[in-house]
Amino acid sequence: MAEPITALVADGGDTPVDGRRARRQRSRDLAVDAMLDLIDEGVLRPTAQQVADRSGVSLRSIFRIFEDVQSLHEAATARQVSRVGHLFVPIVAVGDLEQRAAATAAALARLYEAVGPIRRAALRLAPESEVFAERLRQARGWLRDELDRIFQPELERIGRPTRRAALEAVCSFEAWDQLRRGQELAEPAATEVVRTTIVDLLG
Repeated sequence: MAEPITALVADGGDTPVDGRRARRQRSRDLAVDAMLDLIDEGVLRPTAQQVADRSGVSLRSIFRIFEDVQSLHEAATARQVSRVGHLFVPIVAVGDLEQRAAATAAALARLYEAVGPIRRAALRLAPESEVFAERLRQARGWLRDELDRIFQPELERIGRPTRRAALEAVCSFEAWDQLRRGQELAEPAATEVVRTTIVDLLG
């Protein structure tokens, strides 16, 4: 039995639309990956032209897919969250202060090494990008909550807001970046600095 005309029309009409949608999604993925690759390589403020050159997607197509550079930032940060989101989990830190400090320093080292390039870009772009600004607020809130949880006994005993502020500062990405890039410490040495400083602050 011959197929109904309506079925033939539907099949013929869907394929080009699906093909265009697939090509658009592929171009979108290429552009987002290109932006993240550029950031990973140290280009903290990739231009649309650089993204186009790296991805092979035309500049015109990029601006058809994304309303503006802000939209490209949103897509890039969402992709990065999917890549490293598993690292933003409760830090497993038990035992005495020395043990908890060591576990915290090691966990932050793993996290900051993974998110370093995109975090530097976020710091650079936050003043002009609400997307990056919000990601920074979320990350800092996560760190604050983790430190309050892990070192609650010491923070309650000391009861000094300045120590609490110093703890958050030494455990921040900015401090880690200064140790790794500013002072050119190797990762194990930077981790040890964070660990010993936590103990000195709270011990």
